Amino acid sequence: MFLSRRRVLKGLALLPIALVNTPLVCASRSELVKVDIVSFEPALTESLLALGVAPMAVVNAEFYRKLIAKPELPDYVLDLGPSIEPNLEYLQTLAPSLIIGTTWQLEGTLLQRIAPLQALDIYTNNAQPYINAGQVLLELGDLVGRRDQAQTLLEQTDQLFDSLRVKLAPISDRPVYIARLNPDGRHLLLFGAKGMYQAVLERLGLRNAYQGRTNTWGSSPAVGIETLLQSPDASLLYYTNPNEALAAEHRLNSSPIWHALPMVREGRTHALPRFYPSGGLLTAQRLALSITEHLFTMETKHA
Repeated sequence: MFLSRRRVLKGLALLPIALVNTPLVCASRSELVKVDIVSFEPALTESLLALGVAPMAVVNAEFYRKLIAKPELPDYVLDLGPSIEPNLEYLQTLAPSLIIGTTWQLEGTLLQRIAPLQALDIYTNNAQPYINAGQVLLELGDLVGRRDQAQTLLEQTDQLFDSLRVKLAPISDRPVYIARLNPDGRHLLLFGAKGMYQAVLERLGLRNAYQGRTNTWGSSPAVGIETLLQSPDASLLYYTNPNEALAAEHRLNSSPIWHALPMVREGRTHALPRFYPSGGLLTAQRLALSITEHLFTMETKHA
């Protein structure tokens, strides 16, 4: 019997409730093993923790806890301070066996005088961050003796995406914008090619409504909110920085352009949790679950 889009959506109406409780695919926190590795990059810290390994120290621990949060960073992991000015004297006293980070964080620095360096890059010119994140996970698995766990995690993440892609198939014809709203209420950043948001949308079988230029991390230059009129049938998923949210909301509520957007008039907008746009494989998992949940929430309201 043929099932209409409306009936399929009603049948899946409880999906968002189920997704809220979907655990991330990663090692249990109780299994964490401490290693004498220092991480300069949150995406690499996330990946180590996903393998059940805790670094001895990280740069900007507070940033990780606020923006990535999962897997949780244990309290005993030392904080070397902000990424723009880490405490190198303190780092030297720790005498780590290895320092990991991105190429731009490690190259041409004095860190090589403290410990061996290992550059691991997820965001590169090949514009395949999801694939790169999996490769980085495998390389980290080799470094900490957890290659099998890394391979299993990679396979389970692929399976998660496959299952979400099937669930999203009934609504995959509608393109999606993903944006960061500017507090001025007139501009936003759109996420597209080269970034993890784009990679996640593609893996989910969804089409990104934004096809413009982006930087290495997949973010557009600031554009006017009227840019969203280029794909009027699209849904909009957006986030704001917490300290900018009230200002953005206030100005958008008084913006005639914002209220004239079809996706706003028709209720096809939804706030996303804030994600680290340069995250690793677990960030991709969280983003995929959140996108799926919120798209179904919007679609079922109008089924």
